[in-house]
Order: sequence, then C-alpha cells, then structure tokens
Amino acid sequence: MAAGAWTFYNAAKKHLMDATLDLDAAGWRMSLYTSASNAATLTLSTLAAVTNQVAEAFGYSSSGKSMTGVTWGAGASASEMRFDSTAVVWTAAGGNISAVKFAVIWQGSLILCFSQLSTAQFSVTSGNTLTITPSANGIFELN
Repeated sequence: MAAGAWTFYNAAKKHLMDATLDLDAAGWRMSLYTSASNAATLTLSTLAAVTNQVAEAFGYSSSGKSMTGVTWGAGASASEMRFDSTAVVWTAAGGNISAVKFAVIWQGSLILCFSQLSTAQFSVTSGNTLTITPSANGIFELN
C-alpha cells in the first residue's frame, strides 16, 4: 500500500524554529491511529490532543515505537538537509493490530507530522508485520 507523504502540524513548524523540537535529539517515536482519529487536523500541537490511537494489544503499545537511526544531516547535496530514520516495524502477535490508518511522529509531548497510511483503515493480522519505511529522501528534506 502506498502511504501519503508526511504532513507537518502547524505548531511543529514553530517548535522546529525555536528548537522546542530538536531534530538532533533522541526520543523520537511513532504511534498508530484509527480512521476515527483527528490525526489529520493540522492545528493540533500535542500528543494528548490526537484522538483514537490504535488499541494497545497484540504487539502494539500505546507508547508507540522508538524511532532508531534518526539523522538530521546533509542529503544528496550540501544544499539539502534531510530528517531520516530506519524503518519502524510492528509485528502482530497473538491477535490483530486493528483499525490502522495514520502514523504520527512525536517527541516528548509534541507532535511533528503525520502520514495517512491508507485510504481506509486496515488490520495487521497475527504473525504479520507493518513496516513504515521513509522514502529515499527521508521523512522530509529541506532544499
């Protein structure tokens, strides 16, 4: 399935510029949300404001997944800066991770961006994985 591009929350732009959100710092996480979520509401600013997270069970935790291999550095040329990470993977075990539609990237209590993973919600069936891999240009790129 083709996920949508990562879309920034309005407040995240300010938080990036005043260094409240630090792209070089550890602690970036990703969480999953259902089709009933307000995750696509650009005026949200905190994780607590995002509604209808996927139910905690069968390999999904409400604290989301830690993002590893996070980098903020030069892209394909010296004039590009890229925010990137390794793929984030959830494995359903003992049951289905149900009603997935959105992924949200966050740090601390602040949200950065979201992606609509599919046009309709879906389930990750037991024994299968959901892998969210950044594009070749990273999660986002400034150039």
